[in-house]
Amino acid sequence: MTYITAVSTKENKNKKMKNIFLTILIISSTYNLMSGQTYATNFVEDDCNGVTHDLFDELDNGNVIVISWVMPCGPCATYSFPAYDAVQSFSTSHPGKVHFYIADDYANSACGLLNNFANNYSMSNSTIFTSPNITMSDYGVDGMPKVVVLAGSDHLVYLNKNDDKINYADVHGTISNALADGISSINDLKTNTSKISTLKVFPSPASNNITLSYNLQKQDIINIQLVDIFGKQTIIIKDQIQQLGTNYVDINTEKYSSGNYFLKISSEESHQTINFIIEK
Repeated sequence: MTYITAVSTKENKNKKMKNIFLTILIISSTYNLMSGQTYATNFVEDDCNGVTHDLFDELDNGNVIVISWVMPCGPCATYSFPAYDAVQSFSTSHPGKVHFYIADDYANSACGLLNNFANNYSMSNSTIFTSPNITMSDYGVDGMPKVVVLAGSDHLVYLNKNDDKINYADVHGTISNALADGISSINDLKTNTSKISTLKVFPSPASNNITLSYNLQKQDIINIQLVDIFGKQTIIIKDQIQQLGTNYVDINTEKYSSGNYFLKISSEESHQTINFIIEK
């Protein structure tokens, strides 16, 4: 059952915000121990061709960066190639916007070995690094391979997967969402019509329930859809009036299987998207 929590008084709002803050704090602490941080860690490093890369500059310019940490061997290729393949699928629709980085797992392999690895396993169109400053430990538990998807001017971690949890559909869907978020942000900035802000969804990963929170700059008619990675949409809220300020929507996710999902919230003047994960 889906229901909306309306905040009517200042006292109730403050009490609820305190409870939510404590909940987020507990969830964040637990989740970060398992999966790493919510935001990317910057690096300024030369790749194996001697080209310097500033991660935050590249994200600020609207690029999506997919990093795969590997031990240059066959099993790593088995699970890193689907991520590489997902990146390449955007080469025509979003040329020069989605990039695949290969990083040596513990920066103890030479560039020549990593280049051979990429060529042998059909990942030659990769940017390759071997640097102790590009560390998978920033993103939780180590894995060979480990894949993260990074995007946005907030430098968000959109996806964080290890080993056999990495698959084409998840990476492709996450990149699509990151690109959509980037385009929305640019359009909203140019037209100055964004009325929806401060989207948050928690917990993520979720199991049976999630809460979406967002801020409205004025009372507005809102639509919310839940979308899976294959584009199948479920209407959560249709044409409902929501109040100025912070609104909360509790969503039952019991009927959904594990995977990567998106919540799209829209009004006449604005739209935003946020991704989340269901794990059961």
